[in-house]
Amino acid sequence: MNLNKIIMALCLSTMSYQTFAGSPIEPIMVDIPSGSFEMGSMDRENSQPLHEVNISQFSLGKYEVTVKEFAQFIKATNFKAPSECRHELDGWFKPYSKGNWETNALNSSEFQPVVCINWQAANAYTQWLAKETGRPYRLPTEAEWEYAARAGTKTDYFFGNDEDRTQVCEYANTADLSGENILQRDANTSYLNWSTGLANCVDNSGDASIVGMYKPNQFGLHDIVSNVLEMLADCYVADYKTVPTDGSPMLEGECASRATRGGSWHWNNWPLAQRGSIPEDFSGGVDGFRIALDGTAP
Repeated sequence: MNLNKIIMALCLSTMSYQTFAGSPIEPIMVDIPSGSFEMGSMDRENSQPLHEVNISQFSLGKYEVTVKEFAQFIKATNFKAPSECRHELDGWFKPYSKGNWETNALNSSEFQPVVCINWQAANAYTQWLAKETGRPYRLPTEAEWEYAARAGTKTDYFFGNDEDRTQVCEYANTADLSGENILQRDANTSYLNWSTGLANCVDNSGDASIVGMYKPNQFGLHDIVSNVLEMLADCYVADYKTVPTDGSPMLEGECASRATRGGSWHWNNWPLAQRGSIPEDFSGGVDGFRIALDGTAP
């Protein structure tokens, strides 16, 4: 064996050991430039009043955090993630049943976004990642998420308003015609039992897709419209009357629930300004997250 082969073998062995031992897999980050934008929408009361927000430069995960990345956190910390989850398709996410981030009815690849966790687990992951790497990783704020998702646009989606819902399947995994066929075949159920309709296009997926399978937005972010719902740093509040205007999170005492953004593969996708919320301890099969970082990407 020549010297080059010996060096390569040692490098691969070291990498394999680090992965086995629970070293963090740092996410691929996208630089989000500083700027200001008008946050909110007149379509819903909880997205009012419209207000200008000034965003400092930060970085956001190009993809949602995957099962493989989250596995390193569990190996390193033995964190007690939820052991039950709402994820059974045959009962349309019937009340909690056995299933966790690693083993559930919806997982088929370690490169899918991690689900069957809760906000507490997502936040703990970011704290561990920050500690292990020495970089200020964290959950994104609601203002940062909307600013990054819009990528300078003012339409419902970064690719337009898509009123007839024929374009979205190029950019997102959502409730669509192909997913409907898969659900009827495999689970004897329908999106129409749960959601408000279907996209008039085909995204070729019946549950959460491997991250990065669809076209990104202008900043290079994948799956920002839909794949899994994304949990954020903010306490959820009923409207924007008292929220910060500098892009920082809305935090007030004990949060009753946390803000979420984006759609998921089994929901009708929503305009980027539409808000959601989730209790801190809720564990579901369509709820995940992506990572933010102060400053520029490493």
